[in-house]
Amino acid sequence: PESQRREFAEKLESLLHRAYHLQEEFGSTFPADSMLLDLERTLMLPLTEGSLRLRADDEDSLTSEDSFFSATELFESLQVGDVPVPLSRPAAAYEEALQLVKEGKVPCRTLRTDLLGCYSDHDFLAKLHCVRQAFEGLLEDKSNQLFFGKVGRQMVMGLMTKAEKSPKGFLETYEEMLSYALRPETWATTRLELEGRGVVCMSFFDIVLDFILMDAFEDLENPPSSVLAVLRNRWLSDSFKETALATACWSVLKAKRRLLMVPDGFISHFYSVSEHVSPVLAFGFLGPKPQLAEVCAFFKHQIVQYLRDMFDLDNVRYTSVPALADDILQLSRRRSEILLGFLGAPVASSSIMNGALPCENGPLGELQ
Repeated sequence: PESQRREFAEKLESLLHRAYHLQEEFGSTFPADSMLLDLERTLMLPLTEGSLRLRADDEDSLTSEDSFFSATELFESLQVGDVPVPLSRPAAAYEEALQLVKEGKVPCRTLRTDLLGCYSDHDFLAKLHCVRQAFEGLLEDKSNQLFFGKVGRQMVMGLMTKAEKSPKGFLETYEEMLSYALRPETWATTRLELEGRGVVCMSFFDIVLDFILMDAFEDLENPPSSVLAVLRNRWLSDSFKETALATACWSVLKAKRRLLMVPDGFISHFYSVSEHVSPVLAFGFLGPKPQLAEVCAFFKHQIVQYLRDMFDLDNVRYTSVPALADDILQLSRRRSEILLGFLGAPVASSSIMNGALPCENGPLGELQ
């Protein structure tokens, strides 16, 4: 039956993914030809002329990627009885990106290989390239721009509400930042500012997910010793600790403002937003209130797991950029529903939002 053949084909594709990643992980410890032979014996595949030719060719190959592509060709011509099993390249977009990585054409600011559960730096960079392209396609649709923008706003509002803080100041500074970013005359300056911070690609992943969110989580994992000393002092009240932590956050942001190349640019507006959000996150992650700590831990877990799913060949399709974009959008909707539901915030839709991300050519409008 057609359904059984399709299921069998999907299992073979999954096996190819896992075999490739095993070779990525263990390198040259497995000879390429023996890997193919083991696969053929395990699956009891016929040794066709094509497969024998591929094995002979692989005798001259020592790289895991070559072995993987040869195995892919073998399965593409697979027949079960008299019925051909149509197998597309299981990760065609990923394979093409991997070649660009080998040629040194995929730059990045920070390698997130371990955090996102990738098998190697090359694996991370290849997936990063695909994710950038997927977001570029997604954000050409204004409804998707509205969706991602609204989700971000509602997540922060939900966190502040859980922390019993008014989101009014955050909303005002957020709208000011958005208004600044929407003005075409600011785009070139914003690009220069972000490039000065090491952001090598004006993409949604690089700016929002990596530069803003991942860096924030890293900073919270390594707080200054002076801050920890205050938080661990049992003689101080919780309210005093919260005030001291907020003061420390504001002092750091004030010092950073003095070093800005553009005093009233995008980064300055981002710092204005951070003045309202950073103290809440810091007290939540580091402070003595277990309920707030649980909320912040859940928030971080959902964000990190969202990214790990995005970089997992078993969870999203790397067969093509449009397929990956569609899976990322569905993944984004599912994760946002879980997180916003936990925070007690309204679930975002892709049709309503007060203000939109910039469209063509702007640094935020180029979010890929």
